[in-house]
Amino acid sequence: MPVWNVAAAQYGATPNDLEVNIKHHLDFVRCAVAERIDLLVFPELSLSGFNIENHHVCALPFTDERLNPLQDAAVKHHMTIVVGLPLRSEQGVSPGSVGFLPDGSRVACCKPQTCDLDLPDQHTPLVGLHNRSVAMGFSTDSDEETWPRSAAEMGASLYATGKFINEISYQKDEMYLQRWAHKYNLPVLLANHAFSTGKYRSAGRSACWDDRGELVVRADHGELLAVGRRDAKGWHGEIIPLR
Repeated sequence: MPVWNVAAAQYGATPNDLEVNIKHHLDFVRCAVAERIDLLVFPELSLSGFNIENHHVCALPFTDERLNPLQDAAVKHHMTIVVGLPLRSEQGVSPGSVGFLPDGSRVACCKPQTCDLDLPDQHTPLVGLHNRSVAMGFSTDSDEETWPRSAAEMGASLYATGKFINEISYQKDEMYLQRWAHKYNLPVLLANHAFSTGKYRSAGRSACWDDRGELVVRADHGELLAVGRRDAKGWHGEIIPLR
């Protein structure tokens, strides 16, 4: 397997301030560049803050030019960068993510409607090259098997999910993500928010599991990178504080 460095950005958002959050995302990108990260994944609604009652305030179409600094960073540093934000389309506003790719393109992933989860043609977006491809699964419940199963069927090298997980639900979310990694022989990367927002209390503890479901790395609290590195000996991890 080729060497691959992936990281979950345990990110602290400023609610409803797109400009500030884009700049702060670039702080994480600079830290990731120093660690030779190939794939950087932020939690859900990282560009807007986890304020689901007012998420429409920062909603953007995924082609919006205000996102260009993130696209430019992906190209400049040969890094895939996946961020969370409310996506605006003709159907309305839905939590989702945008992946900025090193070739200058971008791909969007929206939260599915519950009634559509079991449709046979539902697939999570897959980006990247053979042996270094990532399937995006954002703003989906950890116990929903459709998306990790889809990722495995498409031959993904990693299933990445960005979430806001609180202390109460973290143990359950962790159990399911570990289960999918083991069941589908598929490494899983989890990016959670660094800070609590209003009544929402974040657990932090972004993490990565290898293709046997073994824990590679688990963060504690605060802004940091939870890094998983794959080499000829397998997966190993480290925690990098934001600096």
